[in-house]
Amino acid sequence: MIYDNGALRPEKIVAEKWMRLIYDDASGANAAHEADALCGTQAPFAPSSLARLTSRKILSRLYGAYCKTRHSANMIGKFIAENHVDMAGCPPAGSYKNFAEFFSREKKGITFPKEPHLLGSPCEGLVSAYDDIDPARMVAAKGMEYSLAELFGDAEMAEAYRGGSCLRVRLTPADYHRMHFFDHGEITAVECIDGDLYSVNPLAVARIAKLYCQNKRVRINISTRNFGDVVIMEVGATFVGSIVHRFLAGDNARRGWQASYFLPGGSLVLVYFKKDAVKLDAEIIDRTKKGIETKTAVGTSVGESLTR
Repeated sequence: MIYDNGALRPEKIVAEKWMRLIYDDASGANAAHEADALCGTQAPFAPSSLARLTSRKILSRLYGAYCKTRHSANMIGKFIAENHVDMAGCPPAGSYKNFAEFFSREKKGITFPKEPHLLGSPCEGLVSAYDDIDPARMVAAKGMEYSLAELFGDAEMAEAYRGGSCLRVRLTPADYHRMHFFDHGEITAVECIDGDLYSVNPLAVARIAKLYCQNKRVRINISTRNFGDVVIMEVGATFVGSIVHRFLAGDNARRGWQASYFLPGGSLVLVYFKKDAVKLDAEIIDRTKKGIETKTAVGTSVGESLTR
């Protein structure tokens, strides 16, 4: 469920029939799942052949190439209508040369809180928040865990975030697909980690063990002015053509600046803060514990610094 503008609503999953065919496919379940089900426990599904196929980067490249053709522009109007895309601050639908240009559209009028101690969401999307995190048992979905050591590719770095906080922003295909820096700071490292491109929608995350650690991703380390040392993980997903960065390691970040954008597909941004660095919004944390994601606009306050 999603908390959106004061009310709860079910999520509209883009291409839901295909997602259910791929990730609810009974042929993807293995014998271990059946045995555990008899014992009253829940084991993850083994990825079906369709899930494995759609996770392959070649399909995402082909889809990305199609989305750059003039013919793909015919999809834009229908996509906006069917998915209720908020086009406020964006160029009109008829001004895009192709679907990729529309998907990575810029939005004017984005603002972050004036108070430097307030944490603005780096992206538009569905937000979840976690405090007092255990690096060895991070929650991806009910019954699904992953470790920061596997996600970061660095066990020592992962341990440094024990007891800290995590902000997860899941960008659906209908969202604004640009990430913005939420604070001033220095970008100390950027590392690309190769992997698959499974979908990050709830159907997939609830069925594929350690999905975040299997997918292609980018780790960005930033020493921020108001929130200490932060790790941002950009996680690719099915049909994400690529992630385009507007920075390099060693550059300075500025609050509100565009950091990167995603080409067609769903995607995910995870932000990790060290212990006693930030207090995330209590209501978002409470909803997260209930399995509810919070629809949030980029720049909206989702927490505050404890380092003042």
